[in-house]
Amino acid sequence: ADVSHELRTRLSVLRGELEALADGVRALTPQSIRSLQAETAILGKLVNDLYELSLADVGALSYRLVETDVAEVLRDAVHPYRARFAQRGLALELALPDEPAIVMADEGRLGQLLGNLLENSLRYTDSGGSLRIETHIENKTLLIQFDDAAPGVSDDALPRLFDRFYRVESSRNRATGGAGLGLAISQKIAEAHSGTLSAQASPLGGLRLTLRLPLAAPGI
Repeated sequence: ADVSHELRTRLSVLRGELEALADGVRALTPQSIRSLQAETAILGKLVNDLYELSLADVGALSYRLVETDVAEVLRDAVHPYRARFAQRGLALELALPDEPAIVMADEGRLGQLLGNLLENSLRYTDSGGSLRIETHIENKTLLIQFDDAAPGVSDDALPRLFDRFYRVESSRNRATGGAGLGLAISQKIAEAHSGTLSAQASPLGGLRLTLRLPLAAPGI
């Protein structure tokens, strides 16, 4: 039912725009073409996300775990987002660990997870706010914390953020967000790395997402 709802919503928008063009209500302009392209891109991402979740459910997502320096993956994940954050008037801070943080990870999947968390903050943080990414090592575990600014998430909504298709009924909603699958996929990726992904209120006024990954044992 959730999948049908999401697909029908996007198809209805696309069909409405095409009918307006066919009836002459809207002119065929570069702007209208870009709008159609945007809707098809959203549909494409939704289908891809659903496919990834279905693979994760049956344990069929491919992972090649090797010793990975998380600092390098973080740098690579953050780099393409700096310009987009600046365009939205958002500050992006990255604090890397002083010592090497080596984990057993699939670099591509870990980069996908980090990209989902960056995208989440980019979509939902009010202009003029910020995202601060910090790393800590505690008891042979690497913690990566994503702290963004307002708007925040209510305590009641926090446990449901990783539910599929769930959206907070506030500024963090469908108008600026996706289908509500990014965090669900990210949690699956974290679990496949023997890690966890959790949510709580951020001291910056928004959301804190914490990724915990076990450090690789020496000599692996």
